[in-house]
Amino acid sequence: MPLTVFRAAVLLSFVSCASWSVAGPPVSPTEPLAPAEQKAKFKLPAGFEIQLVASEPDIQKPMNLAFDARGRLWVSHSIEYPFAAADPEKARDGLTVLEGIGPDGKAAKATKFAEGLNIPIGVLPLPSGNEVIVWSIPNIWKLTDTDNDGKADKREILYGPFDFVDTHGNQNAFRLAPDGWVYACHGFRNASKVKLRGDGDVVLEMTSGNTYRFKPDGSAIEQMSWGQVNPFGQAIDPLGNRFTADCHSKPLTLIVRGGHYDSFGKPHDGLGFVPLTTGNDHGSTGIAAVAIYAADQFPREYHGNIFVGNVVTNIIHRDVVQWRGSSPWIDKPEDFVTCDDWWFHPVDLQLGPDGALYISDFYNSIIGHYEVDLKHPRRDRHRGRVWRVVWKGERDKGTRGQGDKGTLTDLTTKSVKELVTLLGNVNQSVRELAL
Repeated sequence: MPLTVFRAAVLLSFVSCASWSVAGPPVSPTEPLAPAEQKAKFKLPAGFEIQLVASEPDIQKPMNLAFDARGRLWVSHSIEYPFAAADPEKARDGLTVLEGIGPDGKAAKATKFAEGLNIPIGVLPLPSGNEVIVWSIPNIWKLTDTDNDGKADKREILYGPFDFVDTHGNQNAFRLAPDGWVYACHGFRNASKVKLRGDGDVVLEMTSGNTYRFKPDGSAIEQMSWGQVNPFGQAIDPLGNRFTADCHSKPLTLIVRGGHYDSFGKPHDGLGFVPLTTGNDHGSTGIAAVAIYAADQFPREYHGNIFVGNVVTNIIHRDVVQWRGSSPWIDKPEDFVTCDDWWFHPVDLQLGPDGALYISDFYNSIIGHYEVDLKHPRRDRHRGRVWRVVWKGERDKGTRGQGDKGTLTDLTTKSVKELVTLLGNVNQSVRELAL
């Protein structure tokens, strides 16, 4: 298909799913707001509060978020997007570590762990706190701080190269599961031929939207599902059910190992497509974040809810799951966080060890990739925010949530006995970090 026809088709499908009267124009005519001004534009249910964790100049254009066992928040961020740096040696993107998040939500310290990255998205800190797995064009890397100065000084290729013809469909949402595998998403248009440690024989080929998993040591990688158009964002619930957001088809999808999903006319394997998780498009095709609330800092009615970030309508939706046997169903989403600032774009969500919901805000006047000229002068390259939502209302009787204390615990100081005890913590994030 000629590129001009392809772009037109994508734009038509996008507009048919998202009314600009609801979502705002493709290019916001408004000027950027300072973080304090933007904060005043948020609306949340009574009892909830949104707090600023970090903003420019400490972080710029945040992508994915991940917590480590020290209670620190890692942020991948890119000013290169939407164009990969022509000279990888001169790439300007990086990874920043935020720590000392207090009762007001503000991070006391921001450290640039790595610089010179090329549109990094997926990020996963390893248990030592000195190592991190990160996507940076064209590979999945392991970065290590060997001298404990807080900055990476060693880089190793784990898997690659991956295709990056479409930079808004690169490797994202790295999630370490209890089975020891890291689950990830592969996005739209990219045709990747992946090798172990970037060398030798091709061990995995993927085209456009799919999900896959890999071992953190670089020893194995395999495809897990076929289809979806552009999965960006995923979460795993306490029972091991894995959900993704797909920016071009359905806002929330239950991923079944070996399952096939509708993707611009691609065939299934003869068994049919995996049943839908929802029949509601959530008002747009631009869903790019998923978090499952498995903690108790929020009231009980929110436990088990799924939050999804809608980057087109500037909303974080609350999806209440109805289980029909072993199949989840989302009827109609509720608005959880809305913002009267068209620059707000929640591209990632994370449940914190403190029970708060953390938001990566790719603050920009433009969010569409194909819908707006990639060279449009209104594309912002310097602003970005991380927010968190906490419950400040009356506590449910008997809850053990610690988010109202405003502190994050360093699990690396705990004894083995204490870590074993934490495996029974009500907060799924704490349980995972204690493993």
